[in-house]
Amino acid sequence: MLEESPSIVHDVSVAAAVGRRTLPQRLCAAFARSLGAQRAALSFLPRLEHWRLLHATDEPALRGEATQFTLGDGPSVSAALRMRPVHVPDLRSSPCRAGSPLHEGLADVHQMLALPMYVQRAPVGVICLYYTGRTEVTDAHVAEGQRAAGLALDALLRWRAVHGSDDCDCPVWTTDTRAARWDRIHRAAGYLAAREECPVAEALAMLQAAGTRDGRSLLDVSDALLQPRDALGRDLPAPRPGVEVPDPSEARTYAGVR
Repeated sequence: MLEESPSIVHDVSVAAAVGRRTLPQRLCAAFARSLGAQRAALSFLPRLEHWRLLHATDEPALRGEATQFTLGDGPSVSAALRMRPVHVPDLRSSPCRAGSPLHEGLADVHQMLALPMYVQRAPVGVICLYYTGRTEVTDAHVAEGQRAAGLALDALLRWRAVHGSDDCDCPVWTTDTRAARWDRIHRAAGYLAAREECPVAEALAMLQAAGTRDGRSLLDVSDALLQPRDALGRDLPAPRPGVEVPDPSEARTYAGVR
């Protein structure tokens, strides 16, 4: 069982102070150690359409994060888009969207905790903790973890200016299937944001809500919106009166945080 007063805020502060080029690794280690997790992954969204994995503690954590952002489903994606912590205490019994094989890629994971990082109302990243053993994670632990996530974001924004440029040696998926799928999700969100005259983060949340309601992945909902002939897109919000509706085939990329 974890301590009632987790040391996560202190540990993240120390990691931020001594991290330098190894800051993502140190942050993952600090979160995992203080919150009793066996794995951790740190994802960054320098732009909403560009998902970057800054660090994963091991290959299973990397695969878990990749699976979530490929499907557009899972605690990391939900926490990033909703900008609030997502704790799944029992992955086996938690409801999942139809066709979502998230649990298949996380066979030994019992629970997950995703802590978002955001600026005002724009998602910037998320740290996801994977628990392969039984650990009691209380509301107090989640609250302290979220406080620590705010400290981690401040450190990462400073770190990125020095070490986190686009030329740094970090895994970045920009051309393979994972990135292509995330790009389709973001194009759909951009189209919906333009149509509804709302922020793209709000449009992403609307797409995710539609998927939750209908038991479909975020990717399926996005594809339905980008292909108007598909009846699956019929239940998304109708255009507001007087709003010119863009052609989804011409949907452009909308930047979140640059």
